[in-house]
Amino acid sequence: MRRVLWLGVLVLSGAVRAESPDSCYSGANDTLVDRTHGWLSRTLCWPSRWVDGFFEDPVRDSNEPAASRVRVTAEQVWRDDNDDASDVDVDARVWLPSAERRFSLLFRNQDEEQGRDARAARELPAGERDDGFRGALRWVIDRSDAMDLDLDAGVRSDLTTYTRLRYRRLYPLFNETAWLRYTQRFYWRDPEGWGSRSLFELDRPLTPTSSVRFSSEVRYSEELNEGDLGMGLFQGVNLFKRLGSRSALDLGMAVDGYSKPGVVENYRVYARCRRNVWRPWLFVEVEPFVLWPREHGYEGINGVVLRLETLFGRLES
Repeated sequence: MRRVLWLGVLVLSGAVRAESPDSCYSGANDTLVDRTHGWLSRTLCWPSRWVDGFFEDPVRDSNEPAASRVRVTAEQVWRDDNDDASDVDVDARVWLPSAERRFSLLFRNQDEEQGRDARAARELPAGERDDGFRGALRWVIDRSDAMDLDLDAGVRSDLTTYTRLRYRRLYPLFNETAWLRYTQRFYWRDPEGWGSRSLFELDRPLTPTSSVRFSSEVRYSEELNEGDLGMGLFQGVNLFKRLGSRSALDLGMAVDGYSKPGVVENYRVYARCRRNVWRPWLFVEVEPFVLWPREHGYEGINGVVLRLETLFGRLES
């Protein structure tokens, strides 16, 4: 297993002619790195605008330009039991606003349906994850300020297919002093079969710069049923604190396990510090953690995660 993560930066030379600012360009143009990043961002956005042009209405003046965003995250995990791991995740999205703001393209190398498992036990080695590259077309069926319903249909790098239906709704509570977010997912993956995830997140602001979140998730799948594990269960609590305009802190505790035979697989506590450094598109995260896994008799394992994340294309959400 690799113990040191090497992250290379490809520098392309050549002058780039300045263009009018848009969502795919940060506007900085004073160094070779800025010009290179701007060139890559606009290059990534060009195919999406070419595809979006097929849907564009020529008589409408308010067409929003299409855009792309690529998020690359390099991660290195060190543990005191020497079970280190490294990984590089790529997550890309293409917006097609001329298609009545209903369609977007997604590309990623990590399964979204396994995301909460990774958050509950981030130390999972890359070999135990479903990291095959996948692409999907997302159709926004309905969307409002408090609700959205969308459907993904895609294919993975091993030529297997998957479909996912997601419903999310936000409920204000106690005169809007707290919010409950409910997310329901139903999915089918070849050859694993059907599954569902029900997530409840309760957010309560504490101060203008801090908030607390309680999360509960129940998941069911044909794989869990065949393994006679019942339902997968997750419970977590997070304290979020904004430390300034460029940094934030996330203190969390998480427990995950199965309903049959009623066991806890992992206990975990962690402190995640995220900071925007040097440029608007570069972020660093440091996350020390302590894990108590059942497979090690709930003996504590100390570790730290280091992440380096960069964005290309559309920077704002």
